[in-house]
Amino acid sequence: MIITTATMLIAQALILSWIFFTTPEDCPRKYRVTQEEGGILAQPSDIYRHCELDYGGKWVLKDE
Repeated sequence: MIITTATMLIAQALILSWIFFTTPEDCPRKYRVTQEEGGILAQPSDIYRHCELDYGGKWVLKDE
């Protein structure tokens, strides 16, 4: 069975759009820095109130 080029392009577009649209939103800077640096955190450990660490080692915004 021969798969046409157009079919391959459609499959790749569907896979890439699924990857791009299902990645979690990065944690904004204001939730990652303390008040002295322009954020809203009183202590650096308060980041867990707004963000969580994902498996890639990046801070992502919590689902609230």
